Amino acid sequence: MITDILNKLYEGADLQQNEISFFFSSMLKGEVSDIQASSFLTALKIKEPSPEEVYFASNVLLDNLGKLPKTNIDLIDLCGTGGDSKSTLNISTISSLILAALGVKVAKHGNRSVSSKVGSADLIEKLGINLDSSVESSIKSIKQKNFSFLYAPYFHKSMKNVGHIRKELKTRTIFNILGPLVNPLRPKKQVLGVYDKSLMKIVADVLIKQGVSRGFVVHGFDGMDEISICDKTYIIEINNSKVKEFVFNPSDYGFNLATIDKLIIDSSEESKEIALAILNNEIKDSRRDICVLNAGAGLYIYGIVDSLAEAFEYVNAKLDSGEVYSNLVSKLII
Repeated sequence: MITDILNKLYEGADLQQNEISFFFSSMLKGEVSDIQASSFLTALKIKEPSPEEVYFASNVLLDNLGKLPKTNIDLIDLCGTGGDSKSTLNISTISSLILAALGVKVAKHGNRSVSSKVGSADLIEKLGINLDSSVESSIKSIKQKNFSFLYAPYFHKSMKNVGHIRKELKTRTIFNILGPLVNPLRPKKQVLGVYDKSLMKIVADVLIKQGVSRGFVVHGFDGMDEISICDKTYIIEINNSKVKEFVFNPSDYGFNLATIDKLIIDSSEESKEIALAILNNEIKDSRRDICVLNAGAGLYIYGIVDSLAEAFEYVNAKLDSGEVYSNLVSKLII
């Protein structure tokens, strides 16, 4: 069956559910050779994965987690695929902390640095926040602090069987797309950034198939997998299976456009210092602005406000008043 699946991909045909599920399961169990796995990932990349293939692959990863405790907590995740090669500060992580300080229940799924200089897990550790290693500890953190960081390698242990292949291939594969789609707590609200505009509709389709009720899929004109402060941003909004596409311009909301060099960091220590300065209202430049944009998007998607304009105003006011930082400290998040 492995040969048949590979030949089908070589011919540019889409795989059926049983085919993608079989190969992914076999690959994650280490039951296919490195050559077969690399051939599969490369051929799938060249063909370009369909929404169904990404969805079926995400199900394999989620099913591998086993039976998990269910929670009825209204959760949101802010994350990106990575791979935009920008080496910027940890925007979605800082934005997630802002949201937690404002009462939003955040289940942040992430990893260490792969394509950037500092990954979300690297910053979280620097801030002294626990990397939650089980669903139970994650739910407890969310109930007590509004925030949990679900460290991907703790949950997706089967990924170790393909890690070395991904490293040797030195190219983006379907696994880059899957990361934000396999949060163990399966939040029904998401702000998800992608490194390539061509992925936006695919990812939006998968989120809908997964039952996400409200979400943004975003890609900056400048290539960022975030809502950008340096240019306009393409956005697909999901609202109960209905989809709306639009272009977001920060200038329309009173923000000054910046250059990407203002957002670049070189180390986890620098990332920590900037994060704390933003959260404690000590920075009021483009580094804060981009976090306000993305936190505001999360606030809007979560349903606390009715418009992006209201969201940005709310986040700015709470940062200015010191409420964000004081809430983070009082809840022992940082």
